[in-house]
Amino acid sequence: MATSRSDLAESSGRIALYATITIFPVISYLVYKKVVASPTTANVKRKDSNYWYDRLRPDLQSLPRMPVLNLDSWFKNSLFQLVFTLVPAPSTPPELISKKVPPGVYFCPRDDAYKRNRTPAALLYIHGGGRILGACNGSDNIKFCHLLCKDLNIPVLAASYRLAPKHPYPAALDDLTEAYRWLVQSLQPETRSDGTEQQPVRIAVAGDSAGGGLAAELSQKLLDHKSSDLPVPAVQLLIYPMLDDRTCINEQYDSLPPHIAWTHNSNKYAWSSYLGRQYKPGDEIIPEYASASRRKDLSNLPPAYIFCGTLDLFQKECKDYSDRLKDHGVDVEYEEVVGGCHAMINLQEDAPCVIEMWQHLVKFGKKYLIS
Repeated sequence: MATSRSDLAESSGRIALYATITIFPVISYLVYKKVVASPTTANVKRKDSNYWYDRLRPDLQSLPRMPVLNLDSWFKNSLFQLVFTLVPAPSTPPELISKKVPPGVYFCPRDDAYKRNRTPAALLYIHGGGRILGACNGSDNIKFCHLLCKDLNIPVLAASYRLAPKHPYPAALDDLTEAYRWLVQSLQPETRSDGTEQQPVRIAVAGDSAGGGLAAELSQKLLDHKSSDLPVPAVQLLIYPMLDDRTCINEQYDSLPPHIAWTHNSNKYAWSSYLGRQYKPGDEIIPEYASASRRKDLSNLPPAYIFCGTLDLFQKECKDYSDRLKDHGVDVEYEEVVGGCHAMINLQEDAPCVIEMWQHLVKFGKKYLIS
């Protein structure tokens, strides 16, 4: 007897539910034994386990106190990637349209009023995960894209890219360059109803954590190789970006308790994986565009909004990059949240400091995208 689509859907749903219920506890246990109960974590005194949490600002104090997660091996990384795939992405809001496209997932407002903009605009969003984790259709990534699409009222492409260590530099940047090209082509200038031609497209590049670092590196590459089909981005929106491999060799962090959400050990493994076998974090010479902070001349780069918290492992590199951009004449808005940590938007999206930060990011983006 033929099986109906509803029967298949129901069967698939039962299988997915069963897999989640039975596999997730096993994975959680393995993650705890291999990631949480690692030698590095065992060496942290019990009194230090709350070191960073005790320093959180009041509106982040309700943050769930997670065990220390050191993603410093292929096995641990693979386990977490599997866990992330079990978290369902939020459904598309009714005011948006979403569809899978070759370079990722594409969102646009259902109301096509945005098309009446004289200057076509869109945003390329790059997911985080240390360049070793995550996916363009991950739960947090999709949530960010929904918000950006609604708040900026422009199309958003959640870009897919290959991950290290299987695919070290320049695989991710190559994929993102092609995603950017696809997005530009999707907005190519057309003749308006009044017979005039639209202005060239404006594309924002944005991302959180590793995605923010990749957005900065993509901007540098596009500036150096600009062409009619690959214009320089109009603006960069960088959320606690991962910008500098040299943070890995800063001995100061070896003496501190592991940071919230992204630790020094995880960072060292991630950069080592991304740079590949020929280079190490902190080497005098690494490939061009592999680490945004390595670039000496930052002039003529797109305007940048950069956000970070003072308790974030990336705080110093974000502040330094922001200051250097300003010194080279780039319009920069650097927002630093005292008592803020890495991934605070993901972990506490309703905190007043997060809501305020998001409003500032959207305002800065509109300044360079909407005409």
